[in-house]
Amino acid sequence: MKVILIIVLFFTPSVWSACYQNQCNGVGKDVLASVYPSGAGNIYLEAPAGKEKLNCKLVEGYYMTLKKTHPVFDAMYSTILTALSTKKKLTVRVIEHSEGCEVMYVRMFM
Repeated sequence: MKVILIIVLFFTPSVWSACYQNQCNGVGKDVLASVYPSGAGNIYLEAPAGKEKLNCKLVEGYYMTLKKTHPVFDAMYSTILTALSTKKKLTVRVIEHSEGCEVMYVRMFM
């Protein structure tokens, strides 16, 4: 019985979910609570529970910012939407000490 419990916990996505000083990792809502495109072209990514560990200033206390001016903005936004819709593990890495918790890169795991 203990082995089954350990296996279930190991394969549960929320076990992999967490925020650290410079990133949040997880699957679906465990890594991003919401995705909010703004009129200015930036994308606001609502950080999940544990966001207080991030070493940056979240917009309105909730959002990381994917700036429209990022050189690979389209690829990163596409990666985020793909990871969320396919329930793949995603890492969102932010620039430490940045105003608005600016997103440096995202990574989707297969």
